[in-house]
Amino acid sequence: MEKSKVIEKLFFNIVIVSYLLIPLSIGFLFFKNQGITKIPKSLLVYGFAFFLLLLFYSSVPTRLSKYYQSIYTFLEYFFFAYFFYFNINSRKFRRFIIFASSCFLVFQILYLATVKVRRLDSIPIGIETILLLIYIIYFFLEFAKKDATNYIYNHYCFWLAIGVLIYLGGSFFFYMLIDHLNKEEVITFGNLTFLAEFVKNVLFSAAAFIYIRSPLSNSQSQNKSVPYLDLI
Repeated sequence: MEKSKVIEKLFFNIVIVSYLLIPLSIGFLFFKNQGITKIPKSLLVYGFAFFLLLLFYSSVPTRLSKYYQSIYTFLEYFFFAYFFYFNINSRKFRRFIIFASSCFLVFQILYLATVKVRRLDSIPIGIETILLLIYIIYFFLEFAKKDATNYIYNHYCFWLAIGVLIYLGGSFFFYMLIDHLNKEEVITFGNLTFLAEFVKNVLFSAAAFIYIRSPLSNSQSQNKSVPYLDLI
């Protein structure tokens, strides 16, 4: 049991440090003499924010842990939804993202006020997962329909989407069933979620490099709402 705890702590610390890979990747923008635009700024904030949130997670008093978890869940959802919002062209679907996010925030507040959280805020995490899966599927469908000239893996948001999918897929059932698992099972399966989270951070770092390599083709500004007139 002690060995399992040591391994769990090691994996947890690796995940914490892995969040710094994202801002380090953004740092290469300076060496490329490029400005830090909206998406790289968001990735930079995301990396530092969750590095700090996880770093201080173990020091949060038990009576405040459910509030800390709720803030963590919503901030995580907010950043992921934000990335897809700015990579989806459909105004109707973007309005849907805003509406769904507002409803999710209201639900989280009500859930926090009325439900006794044992280990984790499993229900909000489940809703977060379902919403993000919808956004990811729509992003893939829209890209396939509207951008036949580029390979999707050349777009930074593809790597963000794959990272989120791996992270959600590797942790969803564990988070849903966590209240029904004993301590040994929590440690064993929890390590798998750490692995999924680490892979997600590596892919987010790769997304930053993709953006650096081709910032114009990866920019939302390329998705024009008016015809392109080639006057040259």
